Amino acid sequence: MLRPGDRVALVACSDGLTKRDEPELARLHAALADLGLAVTESPLLFDDRDVAARAAVLEAFGRDPGIAAVLDVSGGDLAGGVLTHLDLEAAARPPFFGYSDLTTLANALHARTGRTTHLWSPRNLVRSDGAAQVARFRASVLGDADDLFRLRTVMVRGEAMAGPMIGGNLRCLLKLAGTPHLPEPRGAVLALESLGAGARAVQAGLHQLRQMGVLDVVAGVLLGTFTALEREQGEDAAARIALEVVPPDVPVAVTRDFGHGPDSRALRLGAHWDSRTH
Repeated sequence: MLRPGDRVALVACSDGLTKRDEPELARLHAALADLGLAVTESPLLFDDRDVAARAAVLEAFGRDPGIAAVLDVSGGDLAGGVLTHLDLEAAARPPFFGYSDLTTLANALHARTGRTTHLWSPRNLVRSDGAAQVARFRASVLGDADDLFRLRTVMVRGEAMAGPMIGGNLRCLLKLAGTPHLPEPRGAVLALESLGAGARAVQAGLHQLRQMGVLDVVAGVLLGTFTALEREQGEDAAARIALEVVPPDVPVAVTRDFGHGPDSRALRLGAHWDSRTH
């Protein structure tokens, strides 16, 4: 996907960064340099007042043949505003990496252009699991391995699931409901995780997906980590709720390798995923 010497662009299409993010951003620059990558920053990393301007920055990076990938280092609430103004075809040319609220952009870029996008936080390279993340990134993004994308899964209903991967953060995916940006769910593996949602919010989100008809047509539901819910009710809480809401003929699996933790691995949205090979 990338080679040493390539240039990557850092953007913030959700909430702008703040002064307290500066030390981690500096470490990220160093980590990317150690990987042999050159870095260009969006001039609006710390300014989220104008969503149209930030959409224009992302489009400009997409049109620039010297940019080999776009790494979004933000999260929060504002990515949907950028999406309103975005030329998706222009933005989708280089591989896109982002997480959390970037669930909206990553799924929309795939849904509208057919390109594979990557749901993963580049800031994981310099967080507590940084050494392992750097090794996976080097092997999988600068090499031909799949370490960064390999999810260890356990089936809790059914024997297997396979199909193109869609989804991400539950709250942020639901921002695409009723828009043309929601990816096609029929035959897809729907991955879901959450940071702050408790039991009621997770239950409500799953019911909304069922009412939308999504859960009736997917090939399976893959549950990552649900940070707040697990704190309240244990690691199996999301699976217990899902088994009550997801139609009984739809397979359900769980993984600890996808979520808001610093050790989270990446999803390739739009790429084929098979539980039997993970």
